[in-house]
Amino acid sequence: MKFIFYGVRLAFWIGLPLMAQQAHVLSLNDAITMALNNNPAILAAQKEIDVLEGRILQAGRIQNPELSFTYNEVPTNFSFGVAGEKDIGLSQTIEFPGKRSARIDIAKHGKAIAELSLARTKAIITAEVKRAYYQGLLAKEVVSNLKFTINLLSDFLKVVTERYQTGASKYLDVIRAKVELTRLQNDLTEAKREEEVRLGELNILLGNVGSLSLILSDSLTVQPLRITQDSAVEFYMARSNFLRIAEMELLRNQSLVNLARTSYLPDFSIGVALQNRPGTISPAGSSTYFGVSVGVSVPLWYWQGPKGEVQEAEASLDISTIRIKAVRLRVQQNILNAFRSASVAQEQLQIFDTALLRDTEDELRAGISSYQNNQIDALNLFDIYRTVRATKIEYARALYNLLAAQAELEVAGEITQ
Repeated sequence: MKFIFYGVRLAFWIGLPLMAQQAHVLSLNDAITMALNNNPAILAAQKEIDVLEGRILQAGRIQNPELSFTYNEVPTNFSFGVAGEKDIGLSQTIEFPGKRSARIDIAKHGKAIAELSLARTKAIITAEVKRAYYQGLLAKEVVSNLKFTINLLSDFLKVVTERYQTGASKYLDVIRAKVELTRLQNDLTEAKREEEVRLGELNILLGNVGSLSLILSDSLTVQPLRITQDSAVEFYMARSNFLRIAEMELLRNQSLVNLARTSYLPDFSIGVALQNRPGTISPAGSSTYFGVSVGVSVPLWYWQGPKGEVQEAEASLDISTIRIKAVRLRVQQNILNAFRSASVAQEQLQIFDTALLRDTEDELRAGISSYQNNQIDALNLFDIYRTVRATKIEYARALYNLLAAQAELEVAGEITQ
């Protein structure tokens, strides 16, 4: 029984790494959802909103009241209990109306900017996940194409070997087939390594702590662009969080100007006191009185300070106004560039339509038949193999280029430079 028990434990511990490396089938939508939940950049942007919410609370803070105790006519032996005058006071500073609300407005605009930054980060990460996923699919397609070509060449090698044994082919054709097959196997090794690199980059975007083994379930399929250039510019500019952030910064700087202008205005203070005095109004003896105080701060000595604050805030406001114009131009040009790239990629894809793929495969079958009938030599047949392989890979690359260009267009308004 002991041997069985230890055998089960050993099998369990050996199986753990295998279970941990179990492949995870992942669709593009699942990848995007995982990245939105786990990507570090998105998580950090979400925490930035919490930071700005805390600043709103700080901006609305009211100064604490001041409690004071005053003793006058204290004997030299510091007997406070027999002091001639005893005061207990409570005072409160009150800001000039508008200062507190201006600070709160500034903090609220900051939170709105953080929320827009989060939306912008999500859009950028989504596009990056799409590109990484498409790169993984392209690498997977290259691997699949190489395996397909290797299988064809392996079958061809069998045919050449049989023909050589019957004297119908030269031994040089056998050597050439083996060399070509070895070269393709080396290419397959490199392609598999490239696929692993692309999946690793996707894992990073997904926020996976460990290297999760991924199997991409989607395929390189595209929907053609069905939008005009002008409509694309209008649509994506309206969705640009980068542009909205610039507009929100303008509003925040306007609130900063409002706050700076209140620095010329005084603050107030009110206070109450409970006073213990030797009786002067009532009969001789100690009596208790109630006192009230009202104060106002006088911005008398340093007028340059408020003036400098206003000048700085107004200059920042002017900068924001100028920046919005620049941002609009940059966003518009970004969208135009992305749309043109997508249009070029779509035109390129039309070259590699399904008819071209069928034609090259038909040519390969015809080439094999011609070789068997001694109508072409092995070198010409290898050229046909290479043409078929190159056509399939270029078609997959054209699909990827259009998909990547469409993903770039979706975030063209979110400038990342």
